Amino acid sequence: MGNTVANLQAAIGGETFEVDEMYAAYLAVADTQQEKGAHRSMTYAMEAEKIHAEMYSDARETAESGKDISIGTVYICPVCGFTHVGEPPDRCPVCQAKKERFRGF
Repeated sequence: MGNTVANLQAAIGGETFEVDEMYAAYLAVADTQQEKGAHRSMTYAMEAEKIHAEMYSDARETAESGKDISIGTVYICPVCGFTHVGEPPDRCPVCQAKKERFRGF
């Protein structure tokens, strides 16, 4: 176990790896095999991971300042995994799902 800042940095590294390498490779395979559904799923997942990395970065910066991050309700799109803090948008910016489909946590 490490400290909070180190743990958040490790989480950022994991999300970045997924975006830059893992999902990029999956997309290449999906394209080679002309699997449109797989391409769509991997694109959704990759976009969600980018958002997660940003959220971890914000939390790391807050932790580095010696404070606790304060957030409201987190909403997740059940179609693509888009994650949003606060009132969700009218339509998901990744997959266009309607606001009503988002789940709050």
